[in-house]
Amino acid sequence: MKVYNEHEGIHVKSWCANIEDKAWEQVINLTELPFAFHHVALMPDCHLGYGMPIGGVLATQGVIIPNAVGMDIGCVDKETEFLSPNGWIKIDQYNGEDVMQFHPYNGTSEYVKPLAYIKEPCDEFIHFKTKYGIDQMLSKEHRCLIYKYDKSYMFNKYDTISAEEIYKIHSKNKNGFRHKFKTTFIPKIKTKIDLTDIELRLMVMICADGCISSNKVYLNFIKERKASRCMQLLKESNTGVENVKYKYNKETKVFTFSFYPPILKKGIHQFWKASLHQLNIIAEECLYWDGDRENTFYTRKKEEADFINYVFTCTGNRSTIHTDIRESGIDYRVFKIINTKIGINSTKKEKNVSIVKSEDGYKYCFTVPSSYLILRRNGRIFVTGNCGMLAVRTSLTEISHEDLELLVNKIKEFIPVGFNRHEGQCNKNLMPTNVRGKGIPNMTVCGREYQSARHQLGTLGGGNHFIEIQRGSDGHIWYMIHSGSRNLGYQVAKHYNNLAKELNAKWLSVVPCEHELAFLPIDTMEANTYIEEMNYCLEFAKANRNRMSKVIKDIFTYSLGDMIFNNGINIHHNYASLENHYGSNVWVHRKGATSAKLGELGIIPGSQGTKSYIVEGKGSKESFTSCSHGAGRAMGRKQARNTLSLEHEQSMLDSLGVIHSISSKENLDEAPSAYKPIKEVMKAQEDLVKIVVELEPLAVVKG
Repeated sequence: MKVYNEHEGIHVKSWCANIEDKAWEQVINLTELPFAFHHVALMPDCHLGYGMPIGGVLATQGVIIPNAVGMDIGCVDKETEFLSPNGWIKIDQYNGEDVMQFHPYNGTSEYVKPLAYIKEPCDEFIHFKTKYGIDQMLSKEHRCLIYKYDKSYMFNKYDTISAEEIYKIHSKNKNGFRHKFKTTFIPKIKTKIDLTDIELRLMVMICADGCISSNKVYLNFIKERKASRCMQLLKESNTGVENVKYKYNKETKVFTFSFYPPILKKGIHQFWKASLHQLNIIAEECLYWDGDRENTFYTRKKEEADFINYVFTCTGNRSTIHTDIRESGIDYRVFKIINTKIGINSTKKEKNVSIVKSEDGYKYCFTVPSSYLILRRNGRIFVTGNCGMLAVRTSLTEISHEDLELLVNKIKEFIPVGFNRHEGQCNKNLMPTNVRGKGIPNMTVCGREYQSARHQLGTLGGGNHFIEIQRGSDGHIWYMIHSGSRNLGYQVAKHYNNLAKELNAKWLSVVPCEHELAFLPIDTMEANTYIEEMNYCLEFAKANRNRMSKVIKDIFTYSLGDMIFNNGINIHHNYASLENHYGSNVWVHRKGATSAKLGELGIIPGSQGTKSYIVEGKGSKESFTSCSHGAGRAMGRKQARNTLSLEHEQSMLDSLGVIHSISSKENLDEAPSAYKPIKEVMKAQEDLVKIVVELEPLAVVKG
């Protein structure tokens, strides 16, 4: 990072090695704005834009600039717990532990280091809660893993759906939401307790009823059933009956045993490292000693209740913890229940779903490779999605050139590119709603363009927009979509920039019109309507990418067979948001830049023929927690078409085996040589982001 102050305005902090003269003139204009805050940040892909350089980040106080123009993170509340190798931990107390992720295609799970830990402001949650089975406190964007209702009541097919969508469906349907949540998992455990099966059963008994003293364990039983079970285990154990002292007191009717135990330590919760086979033994044996032999484990120790809750769940049974508060303390009852999927459908549906205020004003989540997590709240374990974006990882690890050609042809057949759009309007329910929850926005531009936008939802567009199939350094095949709000966003930006210029001229603004940085004061009606329309365009852009992603998933599955997709990466660039930096609330304008908060995942695409990257933000204060949104152009479109060699660019891509879109000189504006070297761009922002996955291009579809 370099710091510049060769002018009368505020500082410039730049991660860009070479800035063209005209782009630098735009930077100087930004620094001289009377409402510019603290400094201007330039990302390593910075280049000339319209009014403000692309790759620039500008914070302002009291105004918003239409021409200087997030990622929704679905999370849970602080009372939700994640599963670590050492037990359940409240998510707001995360301290670097591995977390348990879930694979929906086979029901297995394992501990992994999360790609990101998220803590974001949040005002309210949707609370799904039933009397015995469900307790989930989710932000509205949170993606839930659900198993679909069918006439056979098997609930075998799964899908992901946002908490907000569940809330809407639940409110609309007579008895509420019919699909169900999964509550069990099969852990892939690499650890094992160094005990034989019989020794482990003995230890379960000792943890329940034994007293350890002077290296020996003493057990006293009144129930003949327990005494018989103890004798049976001792006979089968390596300890042998000759090493056991046993007597029966006829007066007190007490059976007494003493022997040397396998481990000189009580507490069944010491066995978190048990293998799956050993967990099945514990699940069975614990009910002989602290249970009713059927489905309930009893204890007064929370750590034991937490462990058995885990044991029952990962051995094929839904489990919940109930507490009974008595004068002598708290009794915990851990239930073992056969049905593993449970829903919120009810004749009294209103009791099962509610909107509640956030207790601490934050929401929390992890991002894990599989996109699904094992979580728990108030003793109710559930499997759910994590926060995501759009690139999308598939479960494929190999793909042939022939299959790539098939996929590219199908994508071109079903997704309109360039100026093309869908002949019929999309279902209006696929369109985002405005802030008032209405289908058709009550806004100047978005309302006017709504019907046209319905034809454009699910279309790629032109310019630098693309769909790319890639091979990840994680061993998986990915696809990536770069597309935005189509003509809708352009119309909104043009309208409000012109309006701002008219108002600035009327007010005799000190900001010269030729700088194309006309502004709208935040306390005006015009600024508020612009912000509302801008946010609608961001939601439209996200919906647009989601619809294309759904089509691509169908094409992959139809062409290559069943596979698993993660939730994907769906981030914004070209937007403004109200954030707190350097102790002040300011409007951060990211033009050709993306958010890179601490732990936040993002995408930095290269060009055709070069790598793209899944990254994790480092939360840089100096960059206003931002990073580049791509490689950045090295030359303008006209210059590229006039100077680059078609044969050279084609030969370079062909040698890499990439199915590309450079078929004529008209396509040279999107050739690799028209962009900055992505490796240099990534090197320049090592203090802004950490690379999580490298993506090699295999096939490209462009508008």
